[in-house]
Amino acid sequence: MFNFKHTMSIKTITITENAYESIKNLKNPGESFSQLFVRLSSKKLKIRDLCGAVKMNDKSADSFKKRTKEYREKTSKDIEERRKKCIF
Repeated sequence: MFNFKHTMSIKTITITENAYESIKNLKNPGESFSQLFVRLSSKKLKIRDLCGAVKMNDKSADSFKKRTKEYREKTSKDIEERRKKCIF
């Protein structure tokens, strides 16, 4: 017979206070952070599942929206240029 003993390794991560508060609010009562991370990483998340996970002030939100719009526009132009090059 084999006698197997599982040992748990421990990792330390550094997060901001804001991130900690956001993650803490996702925990179920009695759930450890390890259990939370396993639960969240094992299910397929949809973007709407993340709504409210990060708190932003209006200025930060506006900046994020602007950068997102600029990225989408740049990506769309890039895709269009690549598409044109592929036409025979």
